Amino acid sequence: MNSKLIKVLLVDDDEDDYFLTREYFQELVNWKFSITWCSTYKDAQKHIGHKGYDLYLFDYLLGGNTGLDLIEIAAQHECEEPMILLTGKGDTKIAVEALRLGAADYLIKSELDPEKLERSIRYALERTSVLKALKHSERRYRRIFEESNDFLFISDLKGNIIDLNASAGSITGFMEDDLKLKNIIDLIEEPQFLALWENIQEQAIHDQEVSLITKDGDKKYCLFSASLEFDENHPYIQGRLHDMTARKQTERERLFSEKMAVTGRLVRMLAHEVRNPLTNVNLSAEQLEMELVDEDQKFYTQIIKRNCTRINDLISQLLQPSGSADIDLVQNSVHAVLSDAIGSALDRVQLKRIQIVSQFADGELAIPLDHVSLQMAFLNLITNAIEAMEEDKGILRITTKSHGDTIQVIFTDNGIGISEEHMEKIFEPYFTGKNNGMGIGLSTTMSIIHAHHGRIDVQSEVGAGTTFTISFQQANNRA
Repeated sequence: MNSKLIKVLLVDDDEDDYFLTREYFQELVNWKFSITWCSTYKDAQKHIGHKGYDLYLFDYLLGGNTGLDLIEIAAQHECEEPMILLTGKGDTKIAVEALRLGAADYLIKSELDPEKLERSIRYALERTSVLKALKHSERRYRRIFEESNDFLFISDLKGNIIDLNASAGSITGFMEDDLKLKNIIDLIEEPQFLALWENIQEQAIHDQEVSLITKDGDKKYCLFSASLEFDENHPYIQGRLHDMTARKQTERERLFSEKMAVTGRLVRMLAHEVRNPLTNVNLSAEQLEMELVDEDQKFYTQIIKRNCTRINDLISQLLQPSGSADIDLVQNSVHAVLSDAIGSALDRVQLKRIQIVSQFADGELAIPLDHVSLQMAFLNLITNAIEAMEEDKGILRITTKSHGDTIQVIFTDNGIGISEEHMEKIFEPYFTGKNNGMGIGLSTTMSIIHAHHGRIDVQSEVGAGTTFTISFQQANNRA
């Protein structure tokens, strides 16, 4: 027994046929129907547009139009309720076309009786209920698929991409059509990845750390998951790339900040403990020098004083990273700071015959900044790049880009690169790979960038060069 009231729209231009069909409905005692009759094609169009019915029965012949036309109109109105086509005689072509257009069933009037009508209605309602559930489920999961911030994809067993979501483009920098021409294996830079992929039919991949190569050749650190699935016995791979580049960068910066804070406290304590006796030594040397008559003996007191001064200068240099956060931020042009930093490095550039190529974005990219300290940060990166490049062959590219509310300053050199062993330590205070370095340049640079609410990332390959990317949030874009 179906206790729900089913609203039916019956479209038939023959009144006798309408009365006969209505009687068949009335004989279905286990059902409750509310039947609305339309005798014209035009009237039927209005009712279909209201989408207020649970079941539609359309006669095939309706003057100059047909029930197939009404099925198409219902489809245009995104009608999801079942439609049954009625006709005076059997015609296989009409039946096939009706089903193709979206009809749930096809009935011949001359063969119609209450039993066939009930069977058709039951089948149509059940089939439509299943299809609606599938459509709603597909829409729900399609929405999750499209709105996910992860790179979601479906590929064949070889890795050729079949389908993907919008985030795939924003993460990789490729257009959707370009990505569909690519193989997922080619986008991943990981020595063991091919072996994992080839074994995916036996064992799914769960949160494997990989490096994703973007359109610009940059690396993004991602967690990769994929598994083998089947669609009507047809195997395919569905997978996910979760971009954790920003998270890893944040974690690395947090660790560096903690190390810098601890190191800064230690250095300040040591500086205090060293400077007190150093002052006494220097004062004693001055007092002794005033009492000495012999100039040869004064030579030794002067050595003591010079070395006291040198030690004091070294302490000042060691304390330098701690003070870089004490800056004043004023809205200004990043390009102006870059130009001054490049100008300050011209002597070194000319001596080593290095080429600097500036590729600045259009317009003045403005952020709150401290001109002096940010120039020092940029100059440190330029100086390091110059020292890392070969004389006469070095090329340093300095590029600025604007992406929405983020601007980037990118320093790319073709120098000796940084080893993987040193990559995790280069921003640590007092770590240096140079014979005569103090290890405060990059730690100071990071401290300055952080004080400007920015972030710095580095990618390098030994023998090929290094790229430092600095990202700032800009309050507004100025043309």
